[in-house]
Amino acid sequence: MRRTAPTFAAALLITALAACSPSGDTETPTSPAPAPEPADTSEPAEPSSGSDGTETQGSGDGGATESDPPAPTIPTQALPETLLPADVLGTADQPREEAQGVTAWLLPETCEQVTPDAVDMWTVTQGSGEFEEPVGVHQVAVFLDADAAVAGADALAAAFASCAPSEGSPTIFAVEPLDIGAQGTGLATDYNGVSAGGDLDTALGSYLAETRRGTAVTLTGFSGGEAQVGTSRADTTGLLAGAWERLCAYDSEGC
Repeated sequence: MRRTAPTFAAALLITALAACSPSGDTETPTSPAPAPEPADTSEPAEPSSGSDGTETQGSGDGGATESDPPAPTIPTQALPETLLPADVLGTADQPREEAQGVTAWLLPETCEQVTPDAVDMWTVTQGSGEFEEPVGVHQVAVFLDADAAVAGADALAAAFASCAPSEGSPTIFAVEPLDIGAQGTGLATDYNGVSAGGDLDTALGSYLAETRRGTAVTLTGFSGGEAQVGTSRADTTGLLAGAWERLCAYDSEGC
């Protein structure tokens, strides 16, 4: 019975040692949590409508895609501003007549007389024709569409080619291509036929020319007079270039 005290003391020592050792449930220290990222305060890009009507996302700077500009409206009337002014077609003091309405092209009498299949037209003549004065001519025909205008310019060029002298007349007609606008064509008239064995430019005569722009065809030049063909051609091509510029409203590509 004397051994009871040491056994009790040993038990107390074991209990004390167990209290000093770490417990299996103790938590392991962890790294600190990362700081939160700053919030995105930029505004989202506005969606824009695409060419097919669907919405497309704009670029990061918020810009919207621009749609193509609308096609220009092509007039179907012959506008008075397409006409060459009096001080260009001749001199301001010459008598001038203007008429609106579809009529025949002003060609020499021995040419096929052609009336364009146009929807509207202006015709201008300027000059009296007295004392061998040339008469300035300017016509503008407007067609329903570009295809009809192409056909109208072809028909006018064919009328140029149909010109022939009256019986017994020495007159010679010459058709020439012109690099003005689309389908540019010139008609030279050699009154005395001297170009048959000489130079057309030095022959006495006159010159007419046509061109097309979009849905409009224009004819300009001189009828009658006693100018040299070379001089009349130079004057007429200058008129034609100015007339072409005045037709930009009929061009689908605009002015």
